[in-house]
Amino acid sequence: MHLPDPKFPPLISGHPVNVPESPFDVACRRAAAGELGAADLVWSRSTASVDLALILEPDVDLSQSRQMYPLAFTALADSLGALMPPLTAVLLRWPSTLLINGGEAGKLRFAAGTDVEDQVPDWLVLGISISLQSAPDDPEPGRQGGRTTVFEEGGGDLDRSQILQSFAAHMLTWINEWQDDGFAAVHEQFIGRVEGQETPAVFPAGADGGPVRGKVLGLSDAMQLLVKCDTDGTVRTLSLAEALRSPS
Repeated sequence: MHLPDPKFPPLISGHPVNVPESPFDVACRRAAAGELGAADLVWSRSTASVDLALILEPDVDLSQSRQMYPLAFTALADSLGALMPPLTAVLLRWPSTLLINGGEAGKLRFAAGTDVEDQVPDWLVLGISISLQSAPDDPEPGRQGGRTTVFEEGGGDLDRSQILQSFAAHMLTWINEWQDDGFAAVHEQFIGRVEGQETPAVFPAGADGGPVRGKVLGLSDAMQLLVKCDTDGTVRTLSLAEALRSPS
């Protein structure tokens, strides 16, 4: 199936790769080599999924640069919300799983050119992958084991290029918002889209190594998710940095 290439906003430069190349791996490698830089977006020509990696060159340290991760999810949720049927629920299962109507439909990734928290990274890469449709050889297409696709959730008319274009436009809007007003505006939109705000959820291992069950209260500027535990009412902090370093 041939699709036209996405048309990105003027500030973003698209760089397609063929299947099975990973846009995230390509972006990290070429950013580290100085071959690609700020606002370069590497994307896959796959028609069964959306797979992209956006490179940024922050002027703040790694700790603050990590705010681009919830910002990217907010842009993604906005873009899917605009394209999918009304009342489609787009949430983040902490720290990196995209949920559409409760089913797992994709992943987010993050990498930076340094692991020193108070150092400004030369580059960072935000990766997003979304399942558009089930594999042709899937005997039971649809949600299995908690998984789903854009097609199964009513987005059968959408294609890779439409979602790429929409995400890029919303991402630029949110970066401008962040530059003008700081993280507060991002937080307001992001935190309501994290699984566990309305009803309790189970979160990956906390500092003591055990899972945490509770309700989401907020996200600090230092990217610590605040969760009120069901068991004793205490508030636990879950580090995004640590969560992204853990195997998914």
